[in-house]
Amino acid sequence: MAPRTQSWKAFPPECPDEKRLLATCLRKVKDCTDLTQQQVAAECGIATSTLNGYLNARNQPTSEMLRRIYHVVKKDADLSGVLLPHSLRELEAILSSQTDDLRPASQKPAVRISHRSHGTKYARRRRSRANKRVRVPVPPQRGDRHPHTVLGEGWTGLETLIDRLLRHQTQDAFFMIWQSAMTLPAPEIPNVVASCRSAGLSDAADAVITNAARRDLEAVLLIAACFHEAHQYEDATLLLSSATVAASAARGS
Repeated sequence: MAPRTQSWKAFPPECPDEKRLLATCLRKVKDCTDLTQQQVAAECGIATSTLNGYLNARNQPTSEMLRRIYHVVKKDADLSGVLLPHSLRELEAILSSQTDDLRPASQKPAVRISHRSHGTKYARRRRSRANKRVRVPVPPQRGDRHPHTVLGEGWTGLETLIDRLLRHQTQDAFFMIWQSAMTLPAPEIPNVVASCRSAGLSDAADAVITNAARRDLEAVLLIAACFHEAHQYEDATLLLSSATVAASAARGS
């Protein structure tokens, strides 16, 4: 049985990215069950309007309520043989990122973008290079292989990332990278990393990898396999070593 999709209400323009991200992921999870919102809400012990508020980004669930919603949907999805698109750990990470300032340092996202590498002059130079690559594509010589630079159309978010860095919106830029690392399908992660590296944004590329290493084990292994398929062996090594460090830190906390 394939996950069904329903027509969801569009988020209001003023909806913050953080709320939009969590609500979008919750919607994808909800699409994996034929249970109605009323049925899910009843199982969780909340009003249907409350659940609707979570799904439409009007309100945010508590950690406990997020777990209840997830387990209700997962129980029904398991009976139908449907695999949920996000793990509970991923959803909890998205929720907890919105109270980042209240968390101890050991629980904060793994890597932030270095201010040293992303000054206005630096970002402007990288955007100029990115623009040149888009406007004047140079095909590789026949027989040559350039796994780190031949990206097709590249990561569509690269220009937005560079623009945010130019505007000194470092926190917004980091959130964009963190969101990509935690939510994009595994086959897309190597393209994001390679696009950042080809634009000279090595810190951003490393941040994508280090945060992706905090996903569940199955996702990490799949991303590593995708890196190998793209011949990005150093990136695969960084991913696995970062995942090992993250797992050790989690056991020690």
